[in-house]
Formats: sequence, C-alpha cells, structure tokens
Amino acid sequence: MRMKYLQCFLVLAEEQHFRRAAERLNIQQPLLSLAIKRLEAEWGVLLFKRTQRSTQITEVAKRLLPDARRVLNAYAEVQRNASQATQAVQQRIRLGLSGMTVGLAHPRLDALLAYLRETLQDIDLYITEYEHGTLIRSLRDGVLDVGIAVGNLRQEDLVIQKLWTDPMWAVVPAAHPLASKSVLSRNDLKQCSLIVCHPDSDDGGSDQLRAAIAEKIIEPTIAQYASSVPGMLTLVASGFGVSFIAKSQIARNPRDGVRFLPIEQCEASFQVSAVYRSGGLRVEDRQFFEAVRRFLASQG
Repeated sequence: MRMKYLQCFLVLAEEQHFRRAAERLNIQQPLLSLAIKRLEAEWGVLLFKRTQRSTQITEVAKRLLPDARRVLNAYAEVQRNASQATQAVQQRIRLGLSGMTVGLAHPRLDALLAYLRETLQDIDLYITEYEHGTLIRSLRDGVLDVGIAVGNLRQEDLVIQKLWTDPMWAVVPAAHPLASKSVLSRNDLKQCSLIVCHPDSDDGGSDQLRAAIAEKIIEPTIAQYASSVPGMLTLVASGFGVSFIAKSQIARNPRDGVRFLPIEQCEASFQVSAVYRSGGLRVEDRQFFEAVRRFLASQG
C-alpha cells in the first residue's frame, strides 16, 4: 500500500467530490479514481458510493478514517526522523589524532578540543587516535575528514595547516654528569646515546625528531627506542641514554630520576598541524577551521 493512496482516501473523505479532491491533491481525477479502486481491492471493502451526481463515504470507510490518519501521521514522523538523522550524519566531522608519543599530548590540544566541543554544538565531532601512516591513508580514502598530527608532513595531495609548535627540551638521567647543568649546549649532547620514539609507533613524530636532532643539534647516535613518553622516561631514568620531550609535556610527566633541561640556541620544536584533503571543504569543515582560527587567535 502506498502512502499516497491513503492521502487520497483521506482527502476524498473530506471533500466527498472527486474533482475537488483531485484539485487539492494536485493530480488528475482518473489517477484519484485509480488510487481509491486499488485501496478498495486491497482492503476488500467499498469506500465510497459513486453516482453521477454525488460521492458518499461508506460507514465502513468512516470507521477506517482514524486508522488511516494514524498511519499517515506515523509515516510523516518517520520522514522527519529520517531527515534529522541524515542531517546529523552530514554534520559529523571525523577527526583523527596522531602523534601522542611525542607531542600531541598537549594542554593546548585539550583546550582546543574542549573549545570545539562547546562552540560546534550542532556538529558531531567523532575523534579517534591513529598511527601516523594510517591517519594519512584514512584522509586520502575519505575515512577521515580532518587530522591533527605531529611531524614534518609533506603530502602533496593533502593540505597542511600549521597550528602551533612546541619547543624541544632534553631529558637526562638524574645521575648523569649533564644533570648538574641548567642549560645544555649542542656540544654537550654530541657524545650522548640517544633514546628516540620508535618509527613503528609514531613514524611522523619519529621523522620530525630525527630531522630536528640531525639538523639543529647533533649527528645522532641512537641507542634505544621508546613507544611512549612513560617508556622513554623509564629508559632515561635507568641510565640508558638521553632523550627529548616537548616542553608542554614536562609538567604532565613529573618523574624521579630524570632532569628536564632546555637546549641552548636550539630552534628545534615539534610542529602540530591540521591535515585535510584538497579539493574543497564542506560547510561543517569550514565551520571547524573557523573555530580553530578563533581559538588560536585567543591564545595569542
């Protein structure tokens, strides 16, 4: 049974005149007659008594009117819900995060996500953490709408928008001779065994850390790999080597057995960027980036 047939039944019941009912429904009169005949055949009842002069609703049809109205109202409610559900899906932003090992566990990121959640209340922010390579592939495949990642991102088919940088500090064992210093020089670090993040756990951050060390500090001598900030701090505290940390992470990772020291004349930093596919943004994507812009402007 088509919902249009029910609508024809209800309108004809009100008008009890085929021509006027057809005009209200904006259809041809023969189509209205066909709809009523099909309903009568399907239900096995006579709905209207027709003569050349009049159309009268039958007693059986009068009893069916409340049920017909309930069905049509329920169908209209389903249509409204479907429209709202579709709109909700269209207003979702799938946001991927990558780089927690090195620099994305950042208080500014916490504040940014809280600001977006408060500001973009009509948009569903669906956030998932990804390994760097998977994040890039997911953006290319359309699985993600936006990514926020740490690293020197050089993807010609993706748009890279720098958000902020985080200065790089050294982490040394508390028992190490360098621990007595207040500032380290690049020469201090030349002979040190280094602990860096493992490429398999954070290849974007690992690439950036390696590049920064090689370009800004020293020729690296890598002795150990770590897959997390706590793991790195454990290795440093145990005396396996010296490592590096984003300055913003220091207050969040207090640890006995290590010292956090700035590096003299070191411009090395961890860069945090937003990444998305080229070729145009949806309305909700533009709202997202406008909110990001406002947040960063408020941070100075």
